[in-house]
Amino acid sequence: MSTLVYVGANEGVSLWGLIEHFDEVHVFEPDPEIFAKLKKRYQQFEWVTLNNAACSDKDGESSFFVTNNRVASSLGAGSEEFQGFGDYNKVMKEVTVKTINLSKYLEEKGIEDIDLYYSDCQGSDLTVLNTIKEWVDAGKIKEIFTETHNNGRLLYEGLDNQFEGFVKILSKNYDFIHASLGCEQARLVGAEDIPDSNPEFDSYWRLKNNPPGIGVHLRA
Repeated sequence: MSTLVYVGANEGVSLWGLIEHFDEVHVFEPDPEIFAKLKKRYQQFEWVTLNNAACSDKDGESSFFVTNNRVASSLGAGSEEFQGFGDYNKVMKEVTVKTINLSKYLEEKGIEDIDLYYSDCQGSDLTVLNTIKEWVDAGKIKEIFTETHNNGRLLYEGLDNQFEGFVKILSKNYDFIHASLGCEQARLVGAEDIPDSNPEFDSYWRLKNNPPGIGVHLRA
């Protein structure tokens, strides 16, 4: 049984080319309006479970800051640096969303192993990864593709998503393969070649001694 866990799917554009490779897929998207589009696109696939919720370190509810471009919406309000990137990052409204502790969710669903863990949750990626540290430490996740912030950069208030935090939790059992920079013309670089000018990037990690899977083909 192959499993994909996708946190922060937005409308599911990146998800489309992945679901056919897995027996079960668990997807999370907190924005109610975006989730409606996601549901319309994927509800016909019986092996895909859609959750209108944000993954967090606790079950309950939280404020969610919706930005003009929608893809930068987050559980954290944008920092001064983040808002300086342009009007498309400005907060348009604040809504209340359901939050789910991912560790509890996996236990309730009886998910013991994950083939690909994909995280794009705008500043909460490290927080959520820490909730499933038991899976990380036990090597129960084969591939991890996650949004990461450059060291020294705080893009969302109260959310530490710096690369050094991922290194701390992952380096024992996982090899850092590459960083994916940019959106339109993504390029892959090693850790030593990540430019300071990049506030954020996607990082790909693979369980040590594990062969490449579908995750190696992912780009920002």
